[in-house]
Amino acid sequence: MTEIPTEPNTKEQRSDRKLKIIIVILAVLLILTGGTMIFWGGVPFFSAFAPNNGGSTSQGAGLVVDPNAGEFVKPEQAPGVVVPGFGMLTVPANTRELRGINLHNPIENEGWYYLTFKICLLDANGVESDTLYESQLVPPGLYLQDIVISRGLAPGEYDAVMHVQPYRIVDQTPTYNADMVMTIIAK
Repeated sequence: MTEIPTEPNTKEQRSDRKLKIIIVILAVLLILTGGTMIFWGGVPFFSAFAPNNGGSTSQGAGLVVDPNAGEFVKPEQAPGVVVPGFGMLTVPANTRELRGINLHNPIENEGWYYLTFKICLLDANGVESDTLYESQLVPPGLYLQDIVISRGLAPGEYDAVMHVQPYRIVDQTPTYNADMVMTIIAK
């Protein structure tokens, strides 16, 4: 048989129970108020932030909506320049006319960038010593397959650098260039 306590609740227990009831009631009211605000689009607490249905830009308390305020329009930005890479270039020895070189401006640069190519030999210290070739603007999707260099190279391996300079198509201004160290093999 279960024993029922015969002692009445202490004053402290009654006080704790009342506090819990008050907290529950406040929580329910807070949830109902929040739900109402969300459902009805908000309830202004300050007249400065009251909805303005009269067409005026005044928001009360001297606040005015800037007439230039509007939706964000993301500006179109140029994509990164696509630059072809060259690690090694094999050319015939002792000739200035080179065929099948295939310097090209990738089609991905269409509408954005022209490229120029400059091939320079490097001395023993890695400093440019002789410019072998310098192109004019190459449009996207086009190739330089046959070029004439400044002098023929004796058989051997040469350290070189290829400067690839992008130019914006819109105004033909240069952007950051790419310098690719490479080896030229003349045979």
